[in-house]
Amino acid sequence: MKKIYHILRLCLVLPVIFSACKDDFGNIDYPDGPLVLSVSESDVTLEITAPESDAVTFQWTPGSNFGSNAAIKYTFELALKGTDFEESVHSSYNQGNTEHIYRTAALNTLLMNEFGVAPGDVVELEARVTAEVQADNIEPQISEVVSITIQTYKPVSSTLFLIGSATPNGWSVDNPAQMNAVQGTPGAFVWQGSLMPGEFKFITTEGNFVPSYSRGTDNSSLYFRESEEDPYDEPFHITEAGVYQLKVNLISLAIEIVPTEDAPYSELWLVGGFTDWSFQPMVRDVNDPFVFHYNALLSSNEPADEFKIATLPDFDPSVVFLRPETDGQGAGTDLPVVSWSESENGDDYKWRVPNGTYKIKLDLRENKMDIVPFAPYANIYLVGDAAPNGWDVGNATAMVKGDTPYLFTWTGTLQAGELKFSCDKQTDWNGAWFVAPTDGLEPTGETEQMLFSYPGSNPDNKWMIVTGGTYTITLDQLKHTVIIEKQ
Repeated sequence: MKKIYHILRLCLVLPVIFSACKDDFGNIDYPDGPLVLSVSESDVTLEITAPESDAVTFQWTPGSNFGSNAAIKYTFELALKGTDFEESVHSSYNQGNTEHIYRTAALNTLLMNEFGVAPGDVVELEARVTAEVQADNIEPQISEVVSITIQTYKPVSSTLFLIGSATPNGWSVDNPAQMNAVQGTPGAFVWQGSLMPGEFKFITTEGNFVPSYSRGTDNSSLYFRESEEDPYDEPFHITEAGVYQLKVNLISLAIEIVPTEDAPYSELWLVGGFTDWSFQPMVRDVNDPFVFHYNALLSSNEPADEFKIATLPDFDPSVVFLRPETDGQGAGTDLPVVSWSESENGDDYKWRVPNGTYKIKLDLRENKMDIVPFAPYANIYLVGDAAPNGWDVGNATAMVKGDTPYLFTWTGTLQAGELKFSCDKQTDWNGAWFVAPTDGLEPTGETEQMLFSYPGSNPDNKWMIVTGGTYTITLDQLKHTVIIEKQ
């Protein structure tokens, strides 16, 4: 039977993740010894709640180049047990890599798509590795076969949309209201906005009524409707118009429908000694209208200076300012915020911090402020099948440092595929990441907001490079912005 060749840097669907222990590719003296393959666990249950975790690790000894000083090329194969590797997933390593790691979600997708394993089924697999010395007249070495048993899971959608007569766009599946993925919680989504008396439910795919999620046994549970053949399709009901926050979790099939107030301000400005008392706009969070950010170098002629937050760019006594509870409040997290105008209260309290680079986050829902000093990452790296080094995070492509410690640029060839940015090349995938606001976002070629995620890339939103070619990328790790422009 024909082998299924699975070359990681070219695969657009199955991001098999690996890290490597590398040697130089030539003039290598490998110790004489057998080629031995081992696996971290022989009985694995894949967990839907940890999609970015390492599911299983295969490692092998270097084998021998028989004193030739030639490099060794390794070929790793994974196949259904008993098929004699006639139909296998095949990965090649050209620089002495001796380790292959599968992430949970990637392995689950591979098993279902390549081997036809049904969600929730247990499958028996076999793995082996072949070492080919890059010199003439040396026979390949083949390891003993290693067996492993894996149980898959039924994945949930990475996108979710809101439709219905109660929603802003009605029952149109071609223009539904998009839910926002919750960072750090797989399967979780949130939406906040105005609902009117009527009905609503959720769809997973723009343009299609199914699959969908509707009302379960009560208003706190969801029901998954997979096809039109399922007759149950009970929507949720809104009886009073107002602003609501909807929180759903597709894994636990839970929903919260919470009446709330709309964000009191759509724009805010930071003003003070650091801005020479000019009004500098804050950035509204792309996923939460109650949250505003101001990430910047705060510099003054004094060792420390002050600022407050304006609701209008005006010093009129009637303008409401957001201020600390006590004058001169310094940096910190969960700092209380109060609001008043000069005509209401003459105590013109302000925050006061030393000169430095800060990430400032204001939460209008909780009336809390975070003022956190920011130390930039030394470099930023391209990761994904669109990037030159694919999903090999340990060998990810570095960007070029710009004019400031926060700016990075890169010009080169991107393949069609997915792209995100690592801040630290952490090979357990639990490092710091910049990801797209929504999954599968096609770059506009203009300045776009990014999401910062730590630990791990969650939600695992990637940009989708539709057309391969030469691109220039400009990334600002302080402002959380990126430009991905095709040349």
